[in-house]
Amino acid sequence: MRNLWILLPVLALGACGPRDRCEAPVQPKLLNVNDLSREQKANALGVPPDRIPVDRPAAESPASQAAYAAYVDEHNRAVQTGFCVDNEAYKARTMKDEMSTVSHAVMATCHEGAEADTLATVLKYRNCATGNK
Repeated sequence: MRNLWILLPVLALGACGPRDRCEAPVQPKLLNVNDLSREQKANALGVPPDRIPVDRPAAESPASQAAYAAYVDEHNRAVQTGFCVDNEAYKARTMKDEMSTVSHAVMATCHEGAEADTLATVLKYRNCATGNK
């Protein structure tokens, strides 16, 4: 009988349910043209990295500078959209609406068109909020 009284508080604590252990997404650091690595410059130009001059950044043509700027703009836009989707899905993690409804709301808020990716993000944070990984 004494063992039952010891076991009762343990069962009561275990029945409290899962804890929300989700962490808010971290604001990403945006790229700057001056901070591009050699590989990123090669990706922007569509050439192998060994064709990018290492020691002469001033010798780059205006066309390559424009390509770098376009690469940085596209990268930053994608990063900001991804952060928006993560942040909105994080805020909606405890909503009881259908996941498709939540993902459509997140897509509308973030001006995102990738429904499958948004739905996966919503599911990730909803699972996290219920204690699943």
